[in-house]
Amino acid sequence: MKRKTSYSRRSVFLSACLASLVPAFAGEIQSAAPGSAAPIKEPFADRLTGDWGGLRTSLAEHGLSMDLESTHFYQGMFSGTGRDDFEYGGRLDGFFNLDTDKLGLWEGGGLRTHLEYRYGELSGSRGGAVWPTNTGSIFPLGSEDDLVASSIFLTQKLCDSASVMLGKINAVDLLASDPFFGGWGNTRFSNIAFVAPPSGVFPPVIFGGILKFKTKAVTWTLMAYDPEDRTREYWPDDLFSSGGNFSLTATYAGKLAGRTTLYSLGGVYSTKEGANLSELLLPADLKTGNKDGSYSISFGFSHYLQENSGRPGDGWGLFFKAALADGNPNPIRSSISGGIGGKGLITSRPDDSFGVGYFYYNFSNDLQSALSPLIEIQDEQGAEVFYNVAVTPWFHVTADLQILSPARAASETAVVGGLRANVRF
Repeated sequence: MKRKTSYSRRSVFLSACLASLVPAFAGEIQSAAPGSAAPIKEPFADRLTGDWGGLRTSLAEHGLSMDLESTHFYQGMFSGTGRDDFEYGGRLDGFFNLDTDKLGLWEGGGLRTHLEYRYGELSGSRGGAVWPTNTGSIFPLGSEDDLVASSIFLTQKLCDSASVMLGKINAVDLLASDPFFGGWGNTRFSNIAFVAPPSGVFPPVIFGGILKFKTKAVTWTLMAYDPEDRTREYWPDDLFSSGGNFSLTATYAGKLAGRTTLYSLGGVYSTKEGANLSELLLPADLKTGNKDGSYSISFGFSHYLQENSGRPGDGWGLFFKAALADGNPNPIRSSISGGIGGKGLITSRPDDSFGVGYFYYNFSNDLQSALSPLIEIQDEQGAEVFYNVAVTPWFHVTADLQILSPARAASETAVVGGLRANVRF
C-alpha cells in the first residue's frame, strides 16, 4: 500500500513539472514553420510529393503554404529501473500558413497554424526520470489519437524593425529554426531538456502576445501570456483569471573569432499563485497558504565553429543555456543545458545534423524536503547524442542514445536508445 501511495505522489509531481515547459530564451524566436535549410533549386524537392505539378508553387504565390511531416519512433531502455521494452509510436505534424499580403488583404500579415496528432504505445518517460525521454510522444499533452491545433496565431510586421504575434502559440514552435534546441522531438534531440528546456513559468501552449523589435545592436522580445496551459482550448473565456506572465529578453548578435555568436539575457515573472512546496504534504489545517509569484532568469550563448558560406544559417558550433529560478513555488531552482551540434559536420553531407548535449536540473530544495521520505527526489542530469542522416532531402533517419541520472533517487542510471524516421510530404 505504501508503494502505491508513493507512486501516486510522484505522478502528481511529474504532472506539475510537465505543466510548466518553455524554451528558455524567447530572444531566439523564429518563424513558426518547419525546417531551417537554405532554399533548394528545384521547387519543393525536399518534400516527398514535390511541387504537385506546379500547384504547390501556385498556392504559395497566392499566399497559402502547407507542409505535412510524419515521424516514427522506436525506443526502449538498455538498462535502468522500470519498464525497458522497445516500443513504437508516431506522430503527424501539419503546418498551414497564410500570407495576407499575397492574398491581397493587407501588407505584412499572416496566420500560422500547427496541427499535431500522435499515436502508439510508446512511453514518453523512462527509468524514473522526471523529464520525458521522448518529447514527440508526449506532445500535445493529453490522450493519444486526438487531433490538436497547438498553434493558431496572427503575425504582423509593424515596420522593418518590429513585428508582433498574437493568439494561441505552441512553445516549441518558437524554436523552430534554432540549430540546437527545439525540433519538436522529430529532427534533433529527443529529451525535453533540449527540445523545450523547462523553466517552470511557461506552459506548453500559451494564449498571449509577443512583440519583437530590433535596435542597432540588440533584438528585444517582450511577451505577455496567460500562465495556464491552453493545449486543448481554442477560445478560453477565463484568460488571465489566475494571473499573468511577463517576459523580456535581449539578444545581441555579433562575431567572435570571425564567426556568428549570440548572447541572450532574459527574465520571466509570473503573478500566478503557486502551492508552497515546503508544505506540500502537510494536512490542510497546517498549511499557511499559497506562495505569490514566481520567476526565472536565463542566459544563453551560442558560437559557430563552422559555417557553410554557401548556405547562410547552416553550420555547427557550441550552445549553452543557464537559468536561475525562485525554487518555491517554482519546482526548479536552477539549470544548465547545452553542447555541440548543428548541420554539416561531414562536409560532403551538408543536410545531416548531429548533437551532443548535457543537462543538469537542480530541483527545489523545499520540494525535495517536503516529499522525503515518501519520495526521494534528487537533482536530475543526463547526456544525449544523436546523428540525423538525410537519406534523401525528404527522408531522414536518426539514431539516438541517452544516459540519465534520474531524479528519483531509488532509480539506477538509465541508458535509453532508439531510432527515428521522419518524412516530409
